[in-house]
Amino acid sequence: MNRVPPIFKNPVFQQQFDTDGYIKLELLDAADIASLSALFSEYFPNPSTDFFSSSYENDFELKKKISNAIGEIMQPKLETVFNNYTWFGSAFLSKGNGARSEMPMHQDWTIVDETTYIAINVWTPLQDTNEVNGTLEVIPGSHKWHSVLRAPTLPFYYNGYQEKLKQKLVPLPAKAGEAVVLNQAVIHYSKPNKTDLIRVAITSGVKTKNAPMLFHYWDKNKPDEIEQFIQDDDFLIRFTEFHSSIFKRPAFGQSNGTRPFIMQQPGEKEIEALTGVSMTTPHTAMPKEKTIGQKILAWITR
Repeated sequence: MNRVPPIFKNPVFQQQFDTDGYIKLELLDAADIASLSALFSEYFPNPSTDFFSSSYENDFELKKKISNAIGEIMQPKLETVFNNYTWFGSAFLSKGNGARSEMPMHQDWTIVDETTYIAINVWTPLQDTNEVNGTLEVIPGSHKWHSVLRAPTLPFYYNGYQEKLKQKLVPLPAKAGEAVVLNQAVIHYSKPNKTDLIRVAITSGVKTKNAPMLFHYWDKNKPDEIEQFIQDDDFLIRFTEFHSSIFKRPAFGQSNGTRPFIMQQPGEKEIEALTGVSMTTPHTAMPKEKTIGQKILAWITR
């Protein structure tokens, strides 16, 4: 029995979300899009041509200011969609036509106890998106495949099977202001932007009201245990030197202690059963120490 309480006001949305791990809905109007586009241009007049998030900035106060400015527009919209929820921040995501504008396949971090609560990413583009400019792509239902912890220092559970899994990706073209509401556990990806225009989107975090915010730290030198931290709701923008800080034991938050941990990865027969994709060609094993955080970091800093 699912112990996670409903979070959508619309029961049809809730049912689709529970089944597929995502829904699409109209969220922002033309005035909202214009205001958010102007805000992006104000803070980032010369945006990177690679994949970029405003959460990568090192200045916490600046990131908080950007998040709150986006939130002034987004929160009233989120209020029309969700029940019993907490908004825990927003950021800009952009990608130009640089060689590093692709976002590798991944699942978002485990930031709540997913047996009891839900964490959601509301991804909302500020211009029409498609496969050419790098729209979001998902594997429907993949949030139900396995219940595993996800963290920056942990390998992607499906490491080595990415090329096979790409056969199951569903592109989600979206109109400007149309949101993709995504379960944090759903496998997702986006192609490089092959146009001459910057593709800008908003990401907003939503979780079950009163759900403790969590962060997990796995030290490869202590592979049989994992440490859990209780964090403030704004901890995702508290990392300084984002690309290195996320791989270190957090300097903030309250440790909840360590617990036994067993590193797991599915076999070929399991992947074939889940996806229906033939495994006649052996998968390419990834280095054990290669985490999704490291893969994304290598991709955007190469």
